[in-house]
Amino acid sequence: MSIDPERHARTLAALAASPHDVLICNSATEVLLLTGYWPVMGASIAVLSVDGALKVIVPEDEVELASKTSCAEIIPYHPAGLSTLKNPLQILKEPLRSVMKALHAPRAKIGLQLDNGVQPASYAVSYQFRASLLELLRELQPQSHFASCDELLEQMKAVKTPRELDLIQKSCDVAAAGFDVAQSSIRPGMRETEIAAAIQGAFETATQAEGLERSYGYFFCMSGPNSAKAAAAYARTRRRVVEEGDLVMIHANTCADGYWTDLTRTYTAGRPSQKQNDIRIAIDAARAAGLSAIHPHATGHEVDRAARDVMKSHGFGSEFKHAAGHGVGFAAANPNGRPRIHPLSQDVLEAGMTFNLEPAAYFDGYGGMRHCNVIAVTSDGAKVMTDF
Repeated sequence: MSIDPERHARTLAALAASPHDVLICNSATEVLLLTGYWPVMGASIAVLSVDGALKVIVPEDEVELASKTSCAEIIPYHPAGLSTLKNPLQILKEPLRSVMKALHAPRAKIGLQLDNGVQPASYAVSYQFRASLLELLRELQPQSHFASCDELLEQMKAVKTPRELDLIQKSCDVAAAGFDVAQSSIRPGMRETEIAAAIQGAFETATQAEGLERSYGYFFCMSGPNSAKAAAAYARTRRRVVEEGDLVMIHANTCADGYWTDLTRTYTAGRPSQKQNDIRIAIDAARAAGLSAIHPHATGHEVDRAARDVMKSHGFGSEFKHAAGHGVGFAAANPNGRPRIHPLSQDVLEAGMTFNLEPAAYFDGYGGMRHCNVIAVTSDGAKVMTDF
């Protein structure tokens, strides 16, 4: 696997312009950002120095995957097993010592992930080193200076390279397999759990996009009054039985080798009412207005305002209860992901940024409707990556 030359060049330029000499990242998403490899169990560490040296320490059983997706220098280590009960960081001590010694920088200014943040699931469980990694590095590099590089990483993740955009598009494409069966799965008498399972099954059994090593996703179903609760920060499928005329919201987050989508479509179980048609007309118009406002140099609050003003003009301003979008790609649901499409956001759009646009209306006790797409900013406007 060849390195993504544009990502590597951008990363080195960002590092050179920062106060850091070295970046050390251990969370799966940031290892992906620096190396192109998305760790499975989170027991990997990426080290990048300002001179361009890029190394990733990975468990032996992840070497095959790492070598397929990254050309960083891979340093394998033997994870805990029958021979030891040590925790992963204890085992990582010697490989990390070797990497730091090779840098010949005992007084390096080292950037670490020290602030709070969002991490998408890379596996059912993952290691969290927390402050113990900083303690180990202080032991190995007692003369070095350590500082947070979290803001730098967020800025780096905001603008995607062509290769990253291609992987996000593949993640969007595989999501379509689930939505292809949604309409036929939604009918009165079905439970939310049954609908979600049918859509999830269609996604899981579909032919995966060519060239992907790991592709999976989550599909949720929320109907009637439950769909009104989808304004919250998370989706939840319950056992409610769908009734005639219900709004039925299907939300999905799908992944292709570490690159994520955030998608929603809303259906009616049976014939839509006039109220539902009025809501859908408003949301469609808000979506169109938001898309028209997207171009390089526009700000996040301008895009939000374009969509929000339309919802207000249709009488649904107070029912649009969340921001119009947030950055998507390196995570599915990161409210701080750049660019933030929010009434207070000063984030400036650039070509290559990706985010969701999700005009919506929620009516407590009745239902909610949301249409959420993944959008890429292009040189002359917006591209809908989930145009299905």
